[in-house]
Amino acid sequence: MNSDKTRAIVFKAIRYGDNSLIVKLLTEQNGLQPFMVKGAFNKNAKIRAALFQPLTLLEIVAANSRGELGYLKEAGIEYAYQDIPININKNAIVLFLCELLSKTIQDSETDLELFAFIHDALTHLDNTTGNCADFPLKFAVKLSDFLGFSPNVSNYKQGFIFDLEEGCFRHDGSNSTYVADPRQSELLFNLCNHDVFDDFCLNIANHERRQLLEAVISYYKLHVSGFNDMKSTDILKTVLQSESATR
Repeated sequence: MNSDKTRAIVFKAIRYGDNSLIVKLLTEQNGLQPFMVKGAFNKNAKIRAALFQPLTLLEIVAANSRGELGYLKEAGIEYAYQDIPININKNAIVLFLCELLSKTIQDSETDLELFAFIHDALTHLDNTTGNCADFPLKFAVKLSDFLGFSPNVSNYKQGFIFDLEEGCFRHDGSNSTYVADPRQSELLFNLCNHDVFDDFCLNIANHERRQLLEAVISYYKLHVSGFNDMKSTDILKTVLQSESATR
């Protein structure tokens, strides 16, 4: 058995028995890993259950044994969110991102670039003072790049439609079963050409943003095995509407 110190991002926490947790963490050095946190609900617990809120950024010391559930020897906050816990809109976005990541990242392979992207995107969300309505859309589009099915934008022209199944833009979608309409396709193209970390904001109506979100989720369903309906989408749609209303 060996111990590793690494940064980690909380994906899931499930109560186990009366006082313990089983947590799933995306670790910087060892990819996605499950751990037992014994006595997390005890009054004098060394590692408290409150640490494992969705997408909390941690620094951990973990003990792993090949083929068995690891356990945490130490855990603490690596970056303390300032605005996300008190901002209802950002909090809802984090819940959506957590569900999206949990559905798409399933293996334990180490991916330093993916970890850095998620970590830096979360700290950016926490620090941004601008409109966040487009953030989940930009995040989802960029995440698809790391997952290997980013939209091919090389042949886009005004009026083209996006083939959700093939992941490319077409002049005519009559032979395709899953397509985005020309307006959604134009918005998706714009998203693909902007980064999560810039101040780009789609100048669109609430209903268009919700439709674009549905198109992006449909795209994930077609390209990620076992990807089913998102439970956090309805909450996020409400957030997108309220964010847009403040513009």
